Amino acid sequence: MKDLIQEKLFDIQYLIEKFDRPLFEKNIELFKKNNIKPSLVCILTSNDPGSISYAKGIKGICKSYDIEFILDKVDTKKELEEKIQFYNNNEKIYGIIVMYPTPYDKDTYFMNLVTPEKDVEGLNHEYMGYLVQHEFYSDNENLRKLIIPPTAKGILYVLKRNYVVYEKYYHIHGKYPDGLEENPFKLEGKKVVVINDSLAVGRSLALMMLNENASVRVCQKYTDFNDILRFVSFSDIIVSAVPSNKFTIPTKNIPKNSIVFDISFEGNFEYPDIFEKIYKISPKWNMVEKGNRINDMTLHRLVSNLFYLINRKLPNEDLIKLKEFEKSIYD
Repeated sequence: MKDLIQEKLFDIQYLIEKFDRPLFEKNIELFKKNNIKPSLVCILTSNDPGSISYAKGIKGICKSYDIEFILDKVDTKKELEEKIQFYNNNEKIYGIIVMYPTPYDKDTYFMNLVTPEKDVEGLNHEYMGYLVQHEFYSDNENLRKLIIPPTAKGILYVLKRNYVVYEKYYHIHGKYPDGLEENPFKLEGKKVVVINDSLAVGRSLALMMLNENASVRVCQKYTDFNDILRFVSFSDIIVSAVPSNKFTIPTKNIPKNSIVFDISFEGNFEYPDIFEKIYKISPKWNMVEKGNRINDMTLHRLVSNLFYLINRKLPNEDLIKLKEFEKSIYD
């Protein structure tokens, strides 16, 4: 069973080393050239273990890429408002992330309070509007990229980068891996079910999938469980992020050779039975070694978002070189 599990896991670490690390290093080189020191502030709003763990992960990846990391904590709504405004106006801070959910009113209020110039999560309504419109850049030269939520973006990147890897394999060998007749990571026309409707995950990912011409069904707490199972049963790609240990999708409802992402901390699938049904999976976090988890891809998307924001301050000639370098990585 151990060998089977390893065979079915995404190689997220390879994707990060192949596509992210060289591009990040190129970004850092340009920042140094322009006397820019990347910085990111993380605002904790509660003692939620998930938020604390996420903040710890952000601190770690910032250290890896020589990004100044500032951890702040608030205890009241007024204090959170004041902190966001303070960092919005602080020229030494390039990115702001607030740990949601907050214990204060509607979280969207704070999402829109963070200025788009420093919103590394892409949750400000301005970015969400661009996502609905399927826009990629903030400038007419197509050099300065827009921001999209990192968790949903991480899932999309695992799929799209694997598509590139499989196409290169086909170009070299004249066939796809595992004897497949077509690239399993082609999103156009695929049936996708997303069991989560949060802005950071479900809604954003659904829009991203629609923008890739996939057919998407979004389920949430008001969706009948039998309907969820029915949607799952005919889906090519299944993404579940239900924060409950009482929610489990039976393996018998999982289509053979489907692609699965389990984003829930508790785990939303039957382990290890599910490994015998799926083609590839990003499973519950504790079934994967650190460095190869979907959370590792999420953290790298957060850093890429920070770099997108900083890049807006770079001259066009530097960004043209960066775009050419990025293209060479994928070619």
